Amino acid sequence: MANAETPRAYGSSLGPALLGQRFSVRAGARVPASLLAAGTLGPFAASELVTTYVDPIVGIALHAIVLSALILAAGLTAEARPGAEAAHISRLLYALTLVPLIRIISLSMPLARFDAALWYLMAGLPVFLAGLVIMGGVGLRPGAVGLRLNRSPLQPAVMLLGFGLGFIEYQILRPEPLIAEPTLARFVLPALILLVATGFLEEFLFRGILQTVASGAFGGLAVLYVGVVFAILHIGYRSATDVAFVLTIALVYGWVVRRTGSIMGVSVSHGITNIVLFLVVPFIPFLSVRPDWLILP
Repeated sequence: MANAETPRAYGSSLGPALLGQRFSVRAGARVPASLLAAGTLGPFAASELVTTYVDPIVGIALHAIVLSALILAAGLTAEARPGAEAAHISRLLYALTLVPLIRIISLSMPLARFDAALWYLMAGLPVFLAGLVIMGGVGLRPGAVGLRLNRSPLQPAVMLLGFGLGFIEYQILRPEPLIAEPTLARFVLPALILLVATGFLEEFLFRGILQTVASGAFGGLAVLYVGVVFAILHIGYRSATDVAFVLTIALVYGWVVRRTGSIMGVSVSHGITNIVLFLVVPFIPFLSVRPDWLILP
């Protein structure tokens, strides 16, 4: 999916099902999973809303505060009480530092003088390096984050799904194309960048690292939790429809990764979605015209 505003380089309640789960943080204390979810999702959403609708500079400051708070909370949780449950929460908080870091990097880099397609690559590289550091810090091996092949029929099915998703998201957002004209020479490099810097990178971070780590704290509900986090980062498009759409697809992708143990299929699907969204549909007249039945805000 496209991320909240192209220059940023990156495109709720968890419900009553979480209320019964609890986790230890320190001796004699129990933290409801709903509190853990609200304590992280709330600040993420507030920071994105301020960034989008109030002032980007203030939003960056809020993201920096959230980043610092997550690092502090991860350390305090790990030291408060040794044990598996506290360790799961500490690892999750540490991994979640990727969320504010994505926004801080994408908004702070001086990208205006570069081609739009390069924004994704240049903003994505430091985030990818941060993801590798987080991955090592929480003790995850490549196979654990889905960096492996899988022969499930879900893999080609979800890849093909990307073509339809790109068309639907274009009808929602109708963004400007990333290239001036649809020639092969202009198409190839941006397509590869979108495939790697949005498709693979975002799935590596969200369905790979975050969903894996969140599973230790939320179990099967990690798919929902990470899906909401991912949708929050699309608030910048100023479209409630797109946020709902992204959340739905994030749940589908999360389910596929949980079933197959691989992020390869969803990475390709995600990349195809953005290629169709930014490089294909805008140049095909009969596809770029919004159908009468598709009424969106």
